[in-house]
Amino acid sequence: MKQKVTKTINHLNLFSALVLTSATILSFSNALRIILFVFFFTYLIEFFLEKKWTGIHFDKKKIYFLIVLFFFALAPISGLFDDTPIYVKSLLERRYSLLGFSIIGIFGFNDKFKIKYFFNAIVIASFVAIIYLIFYRIGLNEFISNPLRSKLFNETRTIYVNGHMMFNFYLNISLISIWYIFSNYWKKLSWWKLSLYLPVSVLFLYILFISEGRSGFTEACILLFSFIFIKVWKLKKRRIAITLVILIPLVLLGIFSHHQRMSKKELTTEPRLFLWQSALSVIKEKPIFGYGISNAQEEFDVARTKYQTEEFRIWSQSLKNKILDSHNQYLQTTMEFGIVGLILLLIIYGFPLFLVDKNRRILTFLFVFLCSYHSIFDMFITGQFGTIYFLLIVLLLQTKDGLAKKIAE
Repeated sequence: MKQKVTKTINHLNLFSALVLTSATILSFSNALRIILFVFFFTYLIEFFLEKKWTGIHFDKKKIYFLIVLFFFALAPISGLFDDTPIYVKSLLERRYSLLGFSIIGIFGFNDKFKIKYFFNAIVIASFVAIIYLIFYRIGLNEFISNPLRSKLFNETRTIYVNGHMMFNFYLNISLISIWYIFSNYWKKLSWWKLSLYLPVSVLFLYILFISEGRSGFTEACILLFSFIFIKVWKLKKRRIAITLVILIPLVLLGIFSHHQRMSKKELTTEPRLFLWQSALSVIKEKPIFGYGISNAQEEFDVARTKYQTEEFRIWSQSLKNKILDSHNQYLQTTMEFGIVGLILLLIIYGFPLFLVDKNRRILTFLFVFLCSYHSIFDMFITGQFGTIYFLLIVLLLQTKDGLAKKIAE
């Protein structure tokens, strides 16, 4: 009886994790909170049923997740010493994924978890979201005939799915997922599945091109050329690979020049520039240990009023109870915890490359690159991206797929 209950909980935990992965593309809502609760609650039941604490031994992977746990702990500890901890509760809520997944990383998922399930879920969720927007919310004929289809799609996507930062990030994970699945399982895939991957990839790239998000489009271009370079390098065409390294920046420059938000005017009026300038001015005052999460936010709010444009000031006044951060994970972390915090953040991003199995090293590098680059332009592990990042990191480090072919060779 106990064995059947444990098996049922194992499958429920896996199912809730897959639903959580798929739902992450959507804006955070009460439904997503329920999914998160079900996932962690079933894991808690599983933890006691399987007595996961028995026979545990600490290795480098466990130490990595202890570092993540320590990074999380800095937030509530600093909150105890903040002068006016008005932001502590809100900022802590954004970091609970660090706490939850650091514990899961130490004790592990059940053996039903396979990373290919989650990559397929990401691809399917991305495809369904695009089809839902184009066919149901916009209409195919309207999308095709409207000369302002880019603006139409972006506005509709923001209303019904999510903002461009999360949506485009999700599409880029989908591109990595397709590359990984195709590279490893193409011999096992049916012909119809193989024939779908190419048009789906093209669709994702097109949506990224018409998006207002520059970072997502840039990431897609770099990933695409990385896939080509990896394939050419594996075929022992080293001269061609080196030539690609030289030509890639030139090709990227040409593609970027045609993007709608790569004009000089768009770049010089980018609000992130004064947000970063404000953050740097705060960091200069306490560069070693920082201010703590609430004090750092207060100091940043004061500094921002000195550098922000009048247009941004008027716009920000319309936002109620919204915390305006530096839109840069590295700067925000340094404001909060100084250089000490920044070093921990870099360890959280970089250390998995040394811990992951050899056959997943390239995959992990692409994923870590995507996340660390994205962190330049938005809050990441202490923001809306934390859940998907740590979920996939745990999967990369703690699960096995039993691949016959090793992509690192």
